[in-house]
Order: sequence, then C-alpha cells, then structure tokens
Amino acid sequence: MSENKQLDFTVNGAAVAVSAPPSMRLSELLREKLGLRATKVGCNAGDCGACTVLLDGRPACACLVPAGQLTGRSVETVEGLRGPDGLLTRLQASFLAHGAAQCGICTPGMLMAAVALLQENPAPSQAETEEGLGGVLCRCTGYTKIIAAVMAAANPLPEPPTAETGAAVGAALQRLDGQAKVDGSEQFGADDWPDGSLLVRAIRSPYFHAGFTFGDLQAWQADHRFIEAIITADDIAGENAFGVIPPFADQPALAENTARFRGEAVALLVGEAEQLAMLDLDSFPISWHEQPVMLTPAEAQDGNAPLLHAGRADNLLVTGRVKHGDLEAGFAAAAQKASLTICTSYVEHAPIEPEAGVAWMDKDVLVIKTCTQAPVMDQEDTAKLLGLALEKVRIIPAATGGGFGTKLDVSLQPLLGLAVLKTGKPCRMVYSRQESMTSTTKRHPANMTATLAADGQGKLTAMAFEGRFNTGAYASWGPTVATRVPIHASGPYRVPHYLAQAHAV
Repeated sequence: MSENKQLDFTVNGAAVAVSAPPSMRLSELLREKLGLRATKVGCNAGDCGACTVLLDGRPACACLVPAGQLTGRSVETVEGLRGPDGLLTRLQASFLAHGAAQCGICTPGMLMAAVALLQENPAPSQAETEEGLGGVLCRCTGYTKIIAAVMAAANPLPEPPTAETGAAVGAALQRLDGQAKVDGSEQFGADDWPDGSLLVRAIRSPYFHAGFTFGDLQAWQADHRFIEAIITADDIAGENAFGVIPPFADQPALAENTARFRGEAVALLVGEAEQLAMLDLDSFPISWHEQPVMLTPAEAQDGNAPLLHAGRADNLLVTGRVKHGDLEAGFAAAAQKASLTICTSYVEHAPIEPEAGVAWMDKDVLVIKTCTQAPVMDQEDTAKLLGLALEKVRIIPAATGGGFGTKLDVSLQPLLGLAVLKTGKPCRMVYSRQESMTSTTKRHPANMTATLAADGQGKLTAMAFEGRFNTGAYASWGPTVATRVPIHASGPYRVPHYLAQAHAV
C-alpha cells in the first residue's frame, strides 16, 4: 500500500486538504474521506458511469481518477453543484416530473453528465442528448424518460398537482422517494455506516470445484494486525445451509472443505477498513485441491460424474411435469408437426449497484441494513444460519439500486451477521463487480426441445416439451423454474394432448 500524500484541491467550490494514498480512486476518496456518498460506485472500471463527476468542468468517471492527480484541480458532485442559473435544480425538477429517477443508483451520474452537456448546449437534440449521456448506464428506465427530462430541463414541467380523491388513476404523480434520488441523499446499501465500522472481505474459490485446507491462520493474522477476525465455517453456530425454498436449502454461507463454484466464499476477513480494502488477498494461507468439473447438465448426468450433493442421484435436483390427454394419439391424428430446439445461456441481472450492507448490534438484536428484494427471507435464512431466534434478527432494506431478481437470494446478509457476532462491532461489506457477478445466482441456462402438432385447420392438437435447466451448484430458484416451466410452456393455448417436463440439474 502506497504512503499517504497531502492533496489540496477544491470540491464543490470549497478548498479541501486530504491525506490519502496517491493511488486511491477519487470515488473512494469522496466517499470514504470526505463523506460525499452521492457519487456511486458500480463497477470500478469506468464502464457504468455511475460515479461520474465534473473534473475541471468536464465529466469524468471518479473510479478512474487517482487521487495523486487531484492537486490544484476542481471537483464537482451532486451534493454541492448548482450550476449557472440553478441548472441542476431545473434538471432535478425535470427528472422528477418525467419519472426519470427510478431505482436512483445511476441518477447522480446522469445528472452530472447532463449538467456538462447543458452547459455547452442549452437546447440539445435527442441525438446530442444520447451522445452526452452515453457514458452512464441505466438498468431501469430504458433511457427514454431520462433523455426527455434532460431535453426539457430548460423549460421544466410544472410540479404535478395532487390528484383529487378518487381521481388518482391516470394522474401524473411524483414519486414519494423521488427527491432523495435526485438530490443525492438517498441511502443505498453502501452509503451508510456507523463511525468506526470494520470492513468485511471474503476469501473466494478461484476454481469451479475444489477442496481446500487452511494454513496457519493465527500466524497470518498476527502479521496483519489491522485484521480483527478471521471467520470460517467452524464459526457458524446454526445450520450452514440457506435457500429460497426451505426444503431444498443446500447452500452454505461459508463452504466447508469443498467449494462447489468459482467465487464461493470460504472465509471472511474483518478489520480496519482502509488497510483491509488495500490488502492483496493472494497471501492468505489456503491450499486448493482441484476436483472434477461439471459445467453443463450433460456433463453432470453422463453417468460417470461425481455427485455434487449426497442423496441427489444423477445430480438431479427436481423434475417438474405436466401431463394431459394422450400424447401419442394427439401426434397420430395430426396433419402437421414441427420441432424446435432452443439453448439459452446464463443471464447476469447486472444491477448497477453491487450487493452491499452494514450490520450492528442493537442491545441483543442483530440489525442488518442491506440492499435486498426479500427482507423476510433474509431474516429467516440469516437467523437459521447464525443459530439465533427470529426476533433477534432485524433486516432493514436500504434503497436498492436495481435487483431484477438477483437480490431475492441471500448473499452477504449472514456474512455480515457472522462478522458482527465475532467482533462485537459494526461491520460493513460491499461486493466488487467481480464478486457480484461470480458469487450471485443467474437466470438458468437451458436446453429445451418442443414438438407441436396441428390438425388440418391449424388448430393445436398435441405438444411435447422437455428442458434441462442448469441450476448451478445449489438449489436456489431451481425448483421454482422446474415446476413453472411445464405449466407455461404451451403459452396461452389449450392443447388437448400435452406432456411437458423440466429438469433442474
């Protein structure tokens, strides 16, 4: 880790003097050193644009600007920027009027890019607006409302009137949480933590399938005095298995002896935030022992594959089946038949906000504040994992910067709980983009084949469907997918002779 350097520059018109490593990202400096957390971090690679600020009046991704380049320069963020003639205020009003701020995680970056655009071109065309905002990604709006809001900022729409009782349907209503999203005060999972909170980082498997053994953890910790705790599966007091459908719960919060997917957490480090954030985890004492890899359902069911979980023969989780009528008779009576095979890939949900949260003890109650789509499921799984009574775990949903289904599953909630119970101190955790993409669930890859038959008038008479869905190393939503697909495979049509099967592998 590089030594700190005195940095003198201006932020939102005020002179600041900060001591920080020259290699620290501007985004991190703003958030960690100056408390300006409206600048969001989505990727740390300059891809999403959520961290866009104005650097000497020009838009820049704060995650790509090293602190060592800041001396004598000017930085502007959503918290303090107003622009000439209240430009930002007009923009914010226009965003609210057009419904352009939805989840809100990209909104600060969009506003900063829009300010830079409108300062140069007060009346941009749609193409010019698209070009000006092109460096900032949004996963919610489809961009149409954002583009309209920027183009209308010179003459913002009046605030919509309050709808009369009984007349709200069809009326334009401003979001109740809209103002916080456009002024930067909304608190997402990574934005709020008590002073002195420790940071949590996970040691993750670099292999698809591997056994592992730890080295001398005590000696390694003694060499890294800023680390207060190293946590493994041995520290889990409850049942080390979670899942959205309790009878199928099979995923450990921390793997025991074997990691079943690349990115699976096997240990936690808890320590002083700035030093732990800079630590190269390659020095952690762990030995890996690669095991046979199965990356497709065909490989997992070829007859020679090892069982990933005891009791699940042929690596089959569950089969969903819907049958109606006599399929053979339906095909025999058909005038026409058509078959189709479709293969789909993994789909990463890719919310702009990676998983993040903070936890602390409120007397004897563990409180976890995190971005989540399912706080009740979080509470149930976390309490079970930690061996706590349900009423001793409280989940507070932070604002969630996109989810699209991926934040329905438990991720860092029990990890935060483990860290707090082990250290007795508030702890926070923020997934990197790589962690988010490798360690959280995806939409299932599938191989699907369907044959449909119709009579001479084109009316469907029979349909056969079979699909194999890759549910990964653990159950997650596999049972739901396997049981719903056969129900919906025929679409809205009534097919007299029907057999549909879906296998979660």
